[in-house]
Amino acid sequence: RDMKAALDCFVDECIYETEDPVFVGSFHGKESLREHLMKNEEILPSACRIVLDDLADDPVNGTTGVKWHLEANGVPIPNLRGCSMYTIDKASGLLKSGFDVTEAPVKLPEMLQDILAVPFGKLLIRVFS
Repeated sequence: RDMKAALDCFVDECIYETEDPVFVGSFHGKESLREHLMKNEEILPSACRIVLDDLADDPVNGTTGVKWHLEANGVPIPNLRGCSMYTIDKASGLLKSGFDVTEAPVKLPEMLQDILAVPFGKLLIRVFS
């Protein structure tokens, strides 16, 4: 929860995007990212921690992928997992961009998924054909 240390990992002109059920946004520059991180810190209880589950690193292309989950008091919170992708500035070794995708905390019932799948599939075919 050391937001200053987290910000120190980014270049000044960073871009950070998040597709999260609560914290959706695109943040350009360290100041914008700082405001986002401080908002997260204010809203999430101090007992919450992001725990890294897996890491994929590609130093040749300067990218890192992370799989993570959220815990409260050491207990994983159901349906609060995510993946993040970062690009690294090769000159400084700092992060220049980040993209987070968080699992939806509420899932559609299976029957409703089946009902929506057909019209959604047809819509995609119509739009991208």
